[in-house]
Amino acid sequence: MGAAGALPPILCYHKIERRRELGVTRISPRRFARQIERLARDGWTTLSLRELLACACGARAVGAREMVITFDDAYRGLREHAFPVLAAHGFRAACFVITDFAGRLNRWDVAYGGRRFAHLAWRDMRHWQAHGIEFGSHTATHPRLTWMDDARVERELSASRQALIQALDAPAEALSYPFGAFGARERLLARRHGYSLAFTLARGWQGDPMGIPRHPVYLWAPPLPGIGALAGLERLGAAGANRCAAGTTLWQRWRRVQV
Repeated sequence: MGAAGALPPILCYHKIERRRELGVTRISPRRFARQIERLARDGWTTLSLRELLACACGARAVGAREMVITFDDAYRGLREHAFPVLAAHGFRAACFVITDFAGRLNRWDVAYGGRRFAHLAWRDMRHWQAHGIEFGSHTATHPRLTWMDDARVERELSASRQALIQALDAPAEALSYPFGAFGARERLLARRHGYSLAFTLARGWQGDPMGIPRHPVYLWAPPLPGIGALAGLERLGAAGANRCAAGTTLWQRWRRVQV
């Protein structure tokens, strides 16, 4: 592995949905389409995960107007409202799957406003693999790994990767840490279980492919998220929202106690 290299802009979306909710991660299909159309019109292109890893390791220079688009949680709305828009513009993307909830409702999450959202089924993922979408791990059940013991972290990482390999016949070497939370232990265990790159949220780039930062795109995002004149303000808002996500982890812990 060579010296650490520069990274392109990396966006992270969550829900692309018509249905409204009280959280901040939902982007309307119309707004998402406008953002992608603007990026395409301005000459941006997208990289694969393998190309991104080469950039992170210093083996490949980042080209002008190259970026990476990712999605956390793998919600079903992506198959109607996001993936077709990307395909129409020749854009690739990576989508990170909570494998125990593939094809199920998001009962791991707080139901903001009382609404539940379905996740992509494995058949949906197999279809979109052929159209420029790569799939990686978002763990098996979406816990905050930094609050778990070693054995639980290893189960989450191993079970998720094996499920992806079996269902999609793909290497599944990319990981997105739930809530972007990770440390030295999580990096070490992820490497041990076969991951070669891993993603966080709203952090600085430290040169380690197991801690690649992304720019979260939330409901307040402008037409050019992460790269426009308001990128600095976006990052501040994203960092605050990410800290508030600890409430979801506390809710998860309370639910386990009740069961």
